[in-house]
Amino acid sequence: MLNEKLLSILSHPADGAVSMVTSGEDGPHLVNTWNSYIEVTPDDKLLIPAYGYNKTEKNLKNRNEMILSIASKKIEGYKGTGTGFIVTGSTRFITAGEDFDRMKERFSWMRAILEVTVTSAKQML
Repeated sequence: MLNEKLLSILSHPADGAVSMVTSGEDGPHLVNTWNSYIEVTPDDKLLIPAYGYNKTEKNLKNRNEMILSIASKKIEGYKGTGTGFIVTGSTRFITAGEDFDRMKERFSWMRAILEVTVTSAKQML
């Protein structure tokens, strides 16, 4: 599901913002993280350390789908340098286990992992 270009964005040393959108009773809700914070599992799930994300978690309990915008001006796109993806997926919050313990060592401030199971990844630029 995750192609090489998207993986290049996620692993690029120049940090880029990743925007995540959920839908709630009062409309869309947006939060951000950095591409360098995201780990990709062997089965193409995205593991994102969560500090707050309280409204995000509440929204996902009612509608378990998230849209992410992941981009980098450093990775070659369709018409030159710079590319981005719109990624959709289902989610869950993880608060214990091997992945949690490993990521907690790196991100001592996190309270949970937001795990995204990618259902679609479309290159936009």
